[in-house]
Amino acid sequence: MPQPTLAWFDSLTASVHALGAAAREYRTANQAAQASAWHTDPTRLLPINGAVRIPGRDVVRPQHDALWRLGELYGDLRSTTKKLYENTAQAYAHGTATAVRSVLSGGRPPYVELDRRDGRYVLPVASLPDMREALSRWTGSKRLAELRQQVIEREHAQAVVADFAFYEDLADCAAAEITRASERASGLADCAYAYGETAESALHFVLLTVTSQSNRAAEGDR
Repeated sequence: MPQPTLAWFDSLTASVHALGAAAREYRTANQAAQASAWHTDPTRLLPINGAVRIPGRDVVRPQHDALWRLGELYGDLRSTTKKLYENTAQAYAHGTATAVRSVLSGGRPPYVELDRRDGRYVLPVASLPDMREALSRWTGSKRLAELRQQVIEREHAQAVVADFAFYEDLADCAAAEITRASERASGLADCAYAYGETAESALHFVLLTVTSQSNRAAEGDR
């Protein structure tokens, strides 16, 4: 028996949901890395000053050495998982928004389409689309618009930080501005994820509307 063809809206919703699930995995990993780093912070642990002599060399303090090495490992892990969470959360936001806009325009995309490079999603240059008018009948439209603005502000702050990092000679002259931008950009991942989650609900609303219209049109042709 031939396998049934998967409807485009089923594969699209699965594609969006998988992006959200990937972002959640990275978020959990980042939280675990932060907790691990906290547990090995030497400033909050009772130091054990015992030492081990290394023949022909100096002495080593095992606990101090272990905490220093673990701090480096967990620090690297925390930085990596943060970047992966942020990138995937933004991909979830932008990918889902693009899917919603495509369906609203009459498109039938079977998947979210995003480029990848070096294990990261290549994010669109353009800001998240403003879909308030197109989604005016949906109860979550206002919330989606608010989250869109928050994501845009944080993406802009992140770009400011990146610019100053590139031009090191300017960084010393604008330490306060960099600090403000860094603080503003720090919540980008969570904000982008919240937008993606809300946009996913919008997609379900739009798909239900489209399928209902298609069913009514099919019944009218009978």
